[in-house]
Amino acid sequence: MSNHLAIATVTSALKNLVSRYALESVPGAHVTTVPLRSLGTEGLTRGVNISLFMATPNPAFRNDHVPTRNSNGTLVSVPRVALTLHYVFTFYGDETRLEPQLLLGSVVATFQRQPVLTPTLIRETIRATPTPDLSGSNLDQQEPHISITPYILNLDALHKMWSTFYQVPYSLSVAYECAPVLVDADVVATPPPPVKDVAPSTKPKP
Repeated sequence: MSNHLAIATVTSALKNLVSRYALESVPGAHVTTVPLRSLGTEGLTRGVNISLFMATPNPAFRNDHVPTRNSNGTLVSVPRVALTLHYVFTFYGDETRLEPQLLLGSVVATFQRQPVLTPTLIRETIRATPTPDLSGSNLDQQEPHISITPYILNLDALHKMWSTFYQVPYSLSVAYECAPVLVDADVVATPPPPVKDVAPSTKPKP
């Protein structure tokens, strides 16, 4: 369905989508994908940061592609991992001008406007991303398409994320999840042999 480049492609597509539609409200803003501990440093003054903070098994598709081997251990289908990617979008800028709030409003409006990573967007992202090299990504061929949905971070999760994991002051943020992301292993399965004989039915005719 999609290869090992799928996760990086999803992040790059989100960056492309936000860059295209969500920065007009704050001139000079840009989109980054740096660790949250880097915010406020490295010359980052205003913009939106996209951080993948967790990947979990996707409950709807996690068992959709099993079993992968027959009774003698032969690989009959390509192993697949079904994931849900959890992102936190952080907004930074001049608080006196409410720049973080303007950017937050623009991002949520963008995802409401386009809540799916379409094949067209993914192909454009692959072509436009020099680093990392995503030219081998086939995420645009995945079915079903990847949806972008709001993800609720409760107060306990927010406290752990900022004070424990990143140890930086909290910045205005919102969380979204992208799913399903279906990652296939880079192996070739042996197709089952064709049916040679059909056993006669033992059911009595009505």
